[in-house]
Amino acid sequence: MDMKKKLDEAYIPDKDARQERVVVALSGGINSFVAAYLLKIQKYDLIGVTVVMNADDLNSEKPKVLACNVDVKQIDSIKEFCHQLSIPHYVLKASDEFKEEVLESWFASRLTGTKTNQCWNCHELRMRLLFEKTLELEAQALATGHLAKLFRQDSHHSVYLHTSNDEIYDQAGILSRLPHEILDKLMLPLSDLQQKEIEKLAENFGLNASSKKVKIHHCFDDANFAKGYIESHVSKRYLKTGEVVGVERAGDHLGIQHYGYGEVFPLPNQKANDPIYITKFSMPEKKIHVSRGDYFVQKKIFLKECNYSEETSFSEPIKGVLKIGESEFEDCWIYPKNLSCAVIELEAPHAILEGDIVTILKKKGKNSKVYLTGRVKYIVEDKPIIEQGIERVKADYANDF
Repeated sequence: MDMKKKLDEAYIPDKDARQERVVVALSGGINSFVAAYLLKIQKYDLIGVTVVMNADDLNSEKPKVLACNVDVKQIDSIKEFCHQLSIPHYVLKASDEFKEEVLESWFASRLTGTKTNQCWNCHELRMRLLFEKTLELEAQALATGHLAKLFRQDSHHSVYLHTSNDEIYDQAGILSRLPHEILDKLMLPLSDLQQKEIEKLAENFGLNASSKKVKIHHCFDDANFAKGYIESHVSKRYLKTGEVVGVERAGDHLGIQHYGYGEVFPLPNQKANDPIYITKFSMPEKKIHVSRGDYFVQKKIFLKECNYSEETSFSEPIKGVLKIGESEFEDCWIYPKNLSCAVIELEAPHAILEGDIVTILKKKGKNSKVYLTGRVKYIVEDKPIIEQGIERVKADYANDF
């Protein structure tokens, strides 16, 4: 690796040169390299740590490397980078934990035809392992290349997140779901930068690493992983053709291993402006349920498994902005419920996948407080229905709490 500038010539450190021991997470990407470089310039006592989480139980001689997981070539690059900085480097292998906490959850969601959230699960596992290594090495902080702004209120001993200066690459939402003990140790050297500025710094420092943006929740599918894994872990009788239900003349499907929740189901002679989407699987009957796009359009949703900001009072409804995906926003009202739940009423209906984890901000744009994150549950209208001659009422999650 060709460093264009020596560390001492690149920047002059502050008078109070820092000597605290800091674990820096190194993924092999540009952001983690720049974060480590900046901390080294500031005279921190750095220790590099890389977490390797691969699925290696397929019928293959080589471990399956998925999306943002590192491979042998990247590990060699990271080791060379640490050698240039004269810092030690540890590799944490977590294949068993990855299978148990990430892969099995994804697998269950795929089989039931619900939204997968493997990136959230993978991130939480990775950060927990890094935190545990930080404690083991008796380091004072854990540094990462995330784009977010972290604030601490010493008087209340609380920690909370704001969005970064880069709306597209912002990671405040995914960080906000971490336990307080991890956030309290966290250091974010890139918090005031945009991705284009980070890449410019990498160029100035002579750092060579990947700056490719990973699509969230697409890692298994992009690696052609889903079909092969399902076929190798599900009884063949459940992988045969079956019926498609929900719209007239839907026809048959080729097997659930070929489809995912929320995807367009290709019907013969289907009009491009009227696509049909997959909404559910019924495994025993080998049925795929489909509906038109308005099935996902919601005005009011229920959020469970909520993680609330420590510096925000939710004693009464407050106004916020729901972030959907990376670049879609919708004004909303937050109605807090007990048991870490909330009802969200959108100003305008919007397509939202059930089971997705969404982020609600104070406002759209830079430096906005993260109010909460939570998993989407559709609200069923409170209307009586008849089942086998007995009247009952559908669950209304908005009124249950």
